[in-house]
Amino acid sequence: MEDKYYPIPKALQKDVTYFGLKAKYVDQAFKGIFLSLVLGMILGAFTTTLIGFIVSLIAACGYFLLMLYYSFSYGESGYLKSRADKARPTFIKGSVNKKILLEWIH
Repeated sequence: MEDKYYPIPKALQKDVTYFGLKAKYVDQAFKGIFLSLVLGMILGAFTTTLIGFIVSLIAACGYFLLMLYYSFSYGESGYLKSRADKARPTFIKGSVNKKILLEWIH
């Protein structure tokens, strides 16, 4: 059997970026913008359409800027890592049987 060499294009190994957002933040930004548009449509049904549009636009821009900030400050998946570091306990509280400790020392 003949060995075949299949070259992998270098573009497949690069990070995903879209308007300055990196990797997972692109997905989060699209979800947030979609939810802000839904919020605007719901507000437009109960109030004037202009108020719903303005609130939707402000929410979408704010969420996009927030994701842009996270993308630049934490990197590709650093925001999730920083959230995990904050959730980790600073110390572990345990109970120790002091009688057994005295036996270990002697």
